[in-house]
Amino acid sequence: MDTGRKKQFRFSEQDDLKMLREVISRNPFKDRGKWLEISLALPMSVDARRVRERTVLLMEQRRKANSSSLKKSGVDEVYGEKEILLDEILDLANDEEEKKKDDKSKAIKEEVLCKDIRKRALDNLTPSISDENLKKMPKKSASVMSFLKEKAELERQSKEDELALRREQFNLEKERFEIEKQERLQKLEMEKQQSKLMFELFSKCLNK
Repeated sequence: MDTGRKKQFRFSEQDDLKMLREVISRNPFKDRGKWLEISLALPMSVDARRVRERTVLLMEQRRKANSSSLKKSGVDEVYGEKEILLDEILDLANDEEEKKKDDKSKAIKEEVLCKDIRKRALDNLTPSISDENLKKMPKKSASVMSFLKEKAELERQSKEDELALRREQFNLEKERFEIEKQERLQKLEMEKQQSKLMFELFSKCLNK
């Protein structure tokens, strides 16, 4: 009797290899939208969710295998293409997780710094008048000039503080841009090295 349920696709060994190669190529751990691209690039009919779940399952199995092999001393593990691909995918996932932690820590530090800058600016903009100073404030008309002079000084100081705040914010943005630039360059260099190593490894396997 036909229940109308669609039969779930079962991955073969070759299907896994094709999927894992696409995962390494597109790195969905950095951009979740890449899971859809991977599913569309595969020759089998699977959606993004199925690809993600299958990849996560294989990663968990590989983690357990790695953990088990570490406990067995003197046992040489045989590495095939699938194991090599999974180990590289685990590295990609770990790198992105560490980067997210670093970005979160950096964002927290920047938020604290901005709050401190704003607080200092507001402190400088708000003059404090004690009771003693309040009693000493002139009451005659001759004191108007003194008052206007003090007001002008406060306005000048306010503008200087505002400019200082803008300079600090600009320097902060510039520093963050340089850090992100260096991180991008390092990432590109790592990807080039990984691609080179994978090419050399595949070449050796083909020549055997």
